[in-house]
Amino acid sequence: MNVSPRQRPGPQSGSGGNRVWLDRRAFLVASGIILWVTVFVRQFVHPADAISWTYQVLVLCLLLAATTGRALLPQRPRNDARELAWPPALVWGAIVLAAVLPHLHSLTIGFVSDDYGLAWIARDAGSAAEAMRSRGLISFLRPLVMLGWWVADRVWGGAPVGHHIAAILVHTANSLLVYAIGRKLIGRSYGALLGALLFAVHPLHVEPVCWPAAGADVLCTGFSLLSLLAVQTYWTTAPGGARPVLLGGALAAFLLALLSKEAALALPGVIVLVVVLGGDSESRQECRSYGPASCGHVQRKLGDVALIVGAYVIVLAAYLGWRMQALGGLGGYTLPRTFWNTIFPSNPLLLVGDFLFPVHTTLFAGMGSVASWLAVTAMAAGVLWWLAGLDRVPGRRLWLWVGSVFLLAIPSWTFRWQPSASLEWTRFGYLPTIGLAWLFGDLCAGRGLGWKRSGAVATCIIAAFAALTIWYVMPWREAGRLARQAVAAGAKMVEEHTTPEGPPALYVRGLPEAYHGAPVLANCYPQAMNLALGKQVPVRVVTAMARAGGVHPDVMALWKLRPGEYFVAYDAKSARMSVVRSGGRPGALPSTGGQP
Repeated sequence: MNVSPRQRPGPQSGSGGNRVWLDRRAFLVASGIILWVTVFVRQFVHPADAISWTYQVLVLCLLLAATTGRALLPQRPRNDARELAWPPALVWGAIVLAAVLPHLHSLTIGFVSDDYGLAWIARDAGSAAEAMRSRGLISFLRPLVMLGWWVADRVWGGAPVGHHIAAILVHTANSLLVYAIGRKLIGRSYGALLGALLFAVHPLHVEPVCWPAAGADVLCTGFSLLSLLAVQTYWTTAPGGARPVLLGGALAAFLLALLSKEAALALPGVIVLVVVLGGDSESRQECRSYGPASCGHVQRKLGDVALIVGAYVIVLAAYLGWRMQALGGLGGYTLPRTFWNTIFPSNPLLLVGDFLFPVHTTLFAGMGSVASWLAVTAMAAGVLWWLAGLDRVPGRRLWLWVGSVFLLAIPSWTFRWQPSASLEWTRFGYLPTIGLAWLFGDLCAGRGLGWKRSGAVATCIIAAFAALTIWYVMPWREAGRLARQAVAAGAKMVEEHTTPEGPPALYVRGLPEAYHGAPVLANCYPQAMNLALGKQVPVRVVTAMARAGGVHPDVMALWKLRPGEYFVAYDAKSARMSVVRSGGRPGALPSTGGQP
């Protein structure tokens, strides 16, 4: 009589169960001890490293130590949640609302900093091909992103609100993909839903969703998820005509992700992890228990690994060859040779700390000590909740979640990125945090569906992070307002001093560069003036050239202002621009450069 896998008894000997037990315990104990020791050794070996002791590092020391201790406790069985009774439309609708509602305030931000430069490049490009060949503002080559800016300029006139709507829509699609893929990897719709909801509302995603210039991260993540979904579908599809189409779609999505941003370079490594560790755990157990005859489908999958990996490597090699030929190298990426990044890269650790403890230090400082401590205490309770459920996550999937975070953070290691106290640069964590969102969903699934067990805690964590996201959008709105005021003041200055001979040449100082971690006009003020006036005007930004009591005399000696050149200062409080020194009738900027 045939017996279904769920009805078959387990192995008679305890060896199979011991192997599973040792698999998880060995991973948790070894990783916890190694990481914990490395964190402390780093401080003693290289105390002058760029990455100092932050609250994230301290939290991680406690987190890793607690993880080690938790792994030594007896294993608890998983209480896998049953399938949700919700109709699919309700599940998808909940994810859409979670992704859209906290970011609605971003529609009024407008442009800040690099947005102006990208918009001007797109408007100045004569064709889509010319825009795609542009290197943007620095030595990055992202043709798909520049194509998007060019299309936006032609379709809706490049209005900022259109870029913000597009960012929210792509972020929503990414959240839906996180659910679809998580359902396959976790195996329970309940866990996949909660993981997708956390990804949709997480405060670390404010920067990439609210800043159009960071849309490359959101777009790259979307194509990476599409590629991963196509590969997963490839494994579960019977041999036939559909499999080559799925493989071709996966490779095409991978190439589009690379053309959006370099962060997708590590995606083939994640594909390998999914192939090796992301299979059906029940089928693997059945294969170990009853021999090769019961797991032919597993052998077929392993036989396709070489084909999948080889195809991804070919696409990756072609992209790198094209990139190096176009840029004459890797384009600004270098390997940091510090102790912390060489022995054990710090960015993934700090990213985990920020994911569990997304504290915007500048905003929290303005709350008052009591409110700040209450918020931090609530987050600490959430971390303990995570730790208490780690022993319910299967060992293979724990490797998968952690490995995907570390692999996808590789490009940020080479870029010398580290999260800041005001959550700047968090766009680099948009793609790696997918693994942490799936880990959250897996924890929820292992604890069960019961409201009294984990549903209330998981819901409170998601709701608290959604509230933080709404709050963290506010500095971006203020940054947008400050940028608009400075651009309007500059445009007024140009109009007032324009003569029949031409527009004036301006040297500008005093522009606001950032507001609570959100960039204002750290870059691209000349391009902002070009967009505001509809033509190219001679503008130079002067930074760090002032001292108490006026302008440094050495600077004034270096500047031989020609007729039509003005040295102007911007006052952010009054939102006005005033002339400090002028030269005379209009003329061109000095060919030697505008910044001494």
